[in-house]
Amino acid sequence: MKKAFASVLVLFIALSFWQCNFTFNSDSAAGESQSDSAKIEFENPNHDFGEIKEGEVVSTVFKFKNVGSMPLNIVSVDVTCGCTVAEKPEKPIGAGKTGEIKVEFNSAGKVGINKKYVTVTSNAVNGSEVVSFDVIVNKNEE
Repeated sequence: MKKAFASVLVLFIALSFWQCNFTFNSDSAAGESQSDSAKIEFENPNHDFGEIKEGEVVSTVFKFKNVGSMPLNIVSVDVTCGCTVAEKPEKPIGAGKTGEIKVEFNSAGKVGINKKYVTVTSNAVNGSEVVSFDVIVNKNEE
Protein backbone atom coordinates (compact mmCIF):
# COMPACT_ATOMS: atom_id res chain seq x y z
CA MET A 1 0.00 0.00 0.00
CA LYS A 2 2.82 2.39 0.85
CA LYS A 3 4.53 1.61 -2.47
CA ALA A 4 1.34 2.39 -4.39
CA PHE A 5 0.92 5.66 -2.53
CA ALA A 6 4.58 6.61 -3.10
CA SER A 7 4.27 5.77 -6.82
CA VAL A 8 1.15 7.92 -7.17
CA LEU A 9 2.87 10.76 -5.28
CA VAL A 10 5.96 10.60 -7.53
CA LEU A 11 3.75 10.50 -10.61
CA PHE A 12 1.76 13.52 -9.36
CA ILE A 13 4.96 15.51 -8.67
CA ALA A 14 6.38 14.62 -12.10
CA LEU A 15 3.17 15.71 -13.83
CA SER A 16 3.18 18.98 -11.84
CA PHE A 17 6.73 19.77 -12.99
CA TRP A 18 5.86 18.87 -16.55
CA GLN A 19 2.78 21.14 -16.44
CA CYS A 20 4.84 24.05 -15.05
CA ASN A 21 7.40 23.60 -17.82
CA PHE A 22 4.64 23.42 -20.45
CA THR A 23 3.05 26.65 -19.16
CA PHE A 24 6.42 28.42 -19.13
CA ASN A 25 7.15 27.40 -22.70
CA SER A 26 3.70 28.57 -23.83
CA ASP A 27 4.31 32.03 -22.35
CA SER A 28 7.68 32.30 -23.99
CA ALA A 29 6.22 31.32 -27.37
CA ALA A 30 3.62 34.05 -27.02
CA GLY A 31 6.41 36.52 -26.24
CA GLU A 32 8.26 35.45 -29.37
CA SER A 33 5.22 36.00 -31.57
CA GLN A 34 4.79 39.46 -30.04
CA SER A 35 8.32 40.37 -31.15
CA ASP A 36 7.27 39.59 -34.73
CA SER A 37 5.27 42.79 -35.03
CA ALA A 38 5.50 46.50 -35.69
CA LYS A 39 6.42 48.98 -32.97
CA ILE A 40 6.23 52.75 -33.28
CA GLU A 41 8.76 54.97 -31.52
CA PHE A 42 8.53 58.76 -31.76
CA GLU A 43 11.67 60.87 -31.97
CA ASN A 44 10.05 63.60 -29.85
CA PRO A 45 6.41 63.11 -28.78
CA ASN A 46 5.97 66.75 -27.69
CA HIS A 47 6.53 69.98 -29.61
CA ASP A 48 6.57 73.50 -28.17
CA PHE A 49 5.59 76.26 -30.61
CA GLY A 50 6.33 78.94 -28.03
CA GLU A 51 4.36 82.17 -28.43
CA ILE A 52 2.41 83.14 -31.55
CA LYS A 53 -0.19 85.75 -32.45
CA GLU A 54 -3.88 84.89 -32.69
CA GLY A 55 -4.80 83.96 -36.25
CA GLU A 56 -1.43 82.44 -37.13
CA VAL A 57 -1.36 78.91 -38.51
CA VAL A 58 1.65 76.87 -37.41
CA SER A 59 2.71 73.33 -38.27
CA THR A 60 5.16 70.69 -37.16
CA VAL A 61 6.14 67.15 -38.03
CA PHE A 62 6.31 64.29 -35.53
CA LYS A 63 8.96 61.88 -36.82
CA PHE A 64 8.79 58.23 -35.86
CA LYS A 65 10.56 54.97 -36.56
CA ASN A 66 9.19 51.46 -36.87
CA VAL A 67 11.49 49.63 -34.46
CA GLY A 68 9.56 46.38 -34.91
CA SER A 69 10.15 43.57 -37.38
CA MET A 70 6.92 43.83 -39.40
CA PRO A 71 5.41 46.67 -41.51
CA LEU A 72 3.69 49.43 -39.54
CA ASN A 73 0.25 50.61 -40.68
CA ILE A 74 -1.03 53.88 -39.25
CA VAL A 75 -4.78 53.32 -39.01
CA SER A 76 -5.82 56.79 -37.84
CA VAL A 77 -4.69 60.08 -36.33
CA ASP A 78 -7.31 61.65 -34.09
CA VAL A 79 -7.16 65.24 -32.85
CA THR A 80 -8.78 66.78 -29.77
CA CYS A 81 -9.91 70.03 -31.40
CA GLY A 82 -11.20 71.31 -34.73
CA CYS A 83 -8.33 73.81 -34.68
CA THR A 84 -5.88 70.98 -35.33
CA VAL A 85 -5.44 68.91 -38.49
CA ALA A 86 -3.20 65.84 -38.67
CA GLU A 87 -2.01 63.85 -41.70
CA LYS A 88 -0.85 60.26 -41.55
CA PRO A 89 1.24 58.27 -44.01
CA GLU A 90 -0.98 56.27 -46.35
CA LYS A 91 1.55 53.53 -47.10
CA PRO A 92 2.95 51.03 -44.58
CA ILE A 93 6.26 51.88 -42.94
CA GLY A 94 8.71 48.98 -43.25
CA ALA A 95 10.71 47.56 -40.36
CA GLY A 96 13.55 49.92 -39.46
CA LYS A 97 12.11 52.72 -41.65
CA THR A 98 10.90 56.17 -40.62
CA GLY A 99 7.71 58.12 -41.19
CA GLU A 100 6.02 61.39 -40.25
CA ILE A 101 2.76 62.65 -38.81
CA LYS A 102 2.14 66.22 -40.04
CA VAL A 103 0.17 68.47 -37.68
CA GLU A 104 -1.22 71.96 -38.30
CA PHE A 105 -2.74 74.28 -35.68
CA ASN A 106 -4.98 77.27 -36.47
CA SER A 107 -4.83 79.73 -33.56
CA ALA A 108 -7.94 81.76 -34.52
CA GLY A 109 -10.04 82.17 -31.37
CA LYS A 110 -7.52 80.25 -29.22
CA VAL A 111 -5.99 83.05 -27.12
CA GLY A 112 -4.13 81.73 -24.07
CA ILE A 113 -2.17 78.62 -23.20
CA ASN A 114 -3.04 75.64 -25.41
CA LYS A 115 -2.01 72.00 -25.15
CA LYS A 116 -3.34 69.79 -27.93
CA TYR A 117 -3.11 66.02 -28.36
CA VAL A 118 -2.99 63.76 -31.40
CA THR A 119 -3.70 60.05 -30.90
CA VAL A 120 -1.91 57.84 -33.42
CA THR A 121 -3.54 54.42 -33.78
CA SER A 122 -1.67 51.66 -35.59
CA ASN A 123 -1.12 47.92 -35.85
CA ALA A 124 1.93 48.23 -33.56
CA VAL A 125 2.24 46.26 -30.33
CA ASN A 126 1.96 49.57 -28.52
CA GLY A 127 -1.39 50.09 -30.31
CA SER A 128 -1.97 53.79 -29.87
CA GLU A 129 0.49 56.51 -28.96
CA VAL A 130 -0.22 60.13 -28.10
CA VAL A 131 1.84 63.06 -29.33
CA SER A 132 1.17 66.63 -28.25
CA PHE A 133 2.10 70.24 -28.69
CA ASP A 134 2.06 73.36 -26.55
CA VAL A 135 1.49 76.90 -27.77
CA ILE A 136 0.80 80.25 -26.18
CA VAL A 137 -1.50 82.35 -28.35
CA ASN A 138 -1.32 86.08 -27.74
CA LYS A 139 -4.22 88.35 -28.66
CA ASN A 140 -3.65 90.08 -31.98
CA GLU A 141 -3.74 93.82 -31.27
CA GLU A 142 -4.52 94.86 -34.85
